[in-house]
Amino acid sequence: MRPGPSKAAEALVAIFVPPACRDEVLGDLRERYRSSIHYGWEAFCTIPLVILSRIRRTADPPVVLLLAIALYSSFLAAAWLQGGEILREPLGPLRLAVPAAMALLGLLLDVAYANPIRSRNIAQAPAVAIAFSAASQGMLLASSSYLAVPIGTTFLGCAIGFFFSSVVLILFPPVSNQLQGANAPAAWLKQDNGSRGSSPVVVRVIQGITGLVAAVALAVLMMDQHAPRKGPLFMLLIVVVAYVVFKRD
Repeated sequence: MRPGPSKAAEALVAIFVPPACRDEVLGDLRERYRSSIHYGWEAFCTIPLVILSRIRRTADPPVVLLLAIALYSSFLAAAWLQGGEILREPLGPLRLAVPAAMALLGLLLDVAYANPIRSRNIAQAPAVAIAFSAASQGMLLASSSYLAVPIGTTFLGCAIGFFFSSVVLILFPPVSNQLQGANAPAAWLKQDNGSRGSSPVVVRVIQGITGLVAAVALAVLMMDQHAPRKGPLFMLLIVVVAYVVFKRD
């Protein structure tokens, strides 16, 4: 009888593999099994690549851009509503990008790990995103890092970000997986990048919403005449607004 990994080892590896491709990945690792150490090393090298591949297949680049703008704009708006002190610091806008980036990472991971055969609550991905953002800020605050954002700005930004990211995902839901039969290739390998079935009207609506959010964020920063080093950020936001609003399908 050919040796194979223990059930405990496979169960541990299965925790880290997205459900949509779990059976295929575990099967490949089982076929390449030589020893426990070799199995652990193979899993360690394979799982990150599988996660990245899964994110690439479930993340629509235009939607990711919209989510990034919405989340970053949320923390910009929160900072402005809290008095705008962080916006007047040399690296203030960069510090606000940290919780937004962590929220986006949490959202992408949640979508990548979604089970294709189970229905999903639309609020789950935004909730995970906010949890990632809050947890990262908690660790930065605990370590007294300069990149930490004030607690009030973090909580308010998370609340606004939850709303905006929910709107984006409602209007432009992630790609869904549907198994095509027992002998068909894995669904995660057959997916096309991008959302399917989105009407031009919905796309225009979400482009308009995102353009408005970015424009508001730009206006907030422009009103703060004392914030240094704003030139590159202004140019970046202008380019993003132009791309989102005037991009043609």
